[in-house]
Amino acid sequence: MKKQLLIIATLDTKGREAAYVKDCVQGQGIHPVLMDVGTLGKPLAHPDITCEEVVQAAGYQLNDLMKTKDRSAAIRAVQEGGAILAKRLYEEGKLHGLFGMGGGTGTAIVTYIMRSLPFGLPKLVLSTVVSRDIREYVGTKDIVMFHSVADILGFNEFMRLILGQAAYAIQGMMEKGSIIQKGKPMVAVTAYGINSLCALHAEPLLQERGYEMIAFHANGCGGMAMEELLAQGLIEGVLDFTTHEIADEMFGGYCRGIGPNRLETAGKMGIPQVVVPGGLDNAVFSPFYPMPDRLRGRKIHPHDIRFCVRMGSEEMIEFAKIIGEKLKKSNGPTYMLIPKKGWSEADKPGMELFDPGTNQIFVEELRKIIGSKIPIEEVDAHISDPAFAQRAVEVLDHLIRTKRST
Repeated sequence: MKKQLLIIATLDTKGREAAYVKDCVQGQGIHPVLMDVGTLGKPLAHPDITCEEVVQAAGYQLNDLMKTKDRSAAIRAVQEGGAILAKRLYEEGKLHGLFGMGGGTGTAIVTYIMRSLPFGLPKLVLSTVVSRDIREYVGTKDIVMFHSVADILGFNEFMRLILGQAAYAIQGMMEKGSIIQKGKPMVAVTAYGINSLCALHAEPLLQERGYEMIAFHANGCGGMAMEELLAQGLIEGVLDFTTHEIADEMFGGYCRGIGPNRLETAGKMGIPQVVVPGGLDNAVFSPFYPMPDRLRGRKIHPHDIRFCVRMGSEEMIEFAKIIGEKLKKSNGPTYMLIPKKGWSEADKPGMELFDPGTNQIFVEELRKIIGSKIPIEEVDAHISDPAFAQRAVEVLDHLIRTKRST
């Protein structure tokens, strides 16, 4: 069977362009399936999946949506219905890639559908809004955003070139395939700028024990991407060195945006995890992520255009509560490891944020919350010391091997 590419577009405005992409990939031996998500008028190209079928999949009627002229309801209907139909095609083995196009609204529709599908499946969007902040469109998923430069409106030689390049890009991705091969067991590791040494020290130690490391930048999106990969069953163990995202989530810092599931998926799935309060000594701000007034007067460590602000005793109590309550729900092997000599490069002797007394408040509060349910071990080392990484890998390896043997 030929590989199938789902092409998603508002065919009432982008029909010519979608038909051109269809012809391009068809000439390369790919079977295109055209899904119409346009609710404004008649399609300018013949759809394989009509807009009426799309909205009906989500329990809506197209005539009702058109009568009410409720644009937001119509968008929601095609997003939900498109995701249902795309997932159905994938589960039936009839989907090997997705191609979408649009301006702001079209991009929002097609990326919503793409975010509902697993990692590895090729996903590409030709969009007019790529030069803007695209976090809301990409989320945690492996979506390629291809800048159209010009609006996808007039049909001309420039646009045909861009459409063709985007079509050949998705074709190349589909040739590579979408299956993530099962090789050595993967261990997920979180890291960020001022405590990334811990992950660097851990990788060769993991390799010696037969694991591969997959690292996640703990920048909000990165932590949530790890949670999704855990849910997809691709990871055997977790070294969550950097729970810093919780601090930025609390204060609207640079690494905010973790969502409700952070620190919960491994526990729900019974995946062994070692959790560390890495980076919880600070929250990170910048000219684009301003520091709230309540933190003024705190100790500061300059990083680049960003700066780290020291967290205090009140925050430590709150962090312990958040982490403790999440870890208490765990159904799998969980271990808390505390570096006694500091939690980041800015939190060590001689540096601006060094404050072991405040860090200890977190440890004491955490013990009260989780009791004997989860072991808490204090290591006489800094988080960046090789000895700390050594101990973390030893503990996780033991947890994984014990689980395998049961």
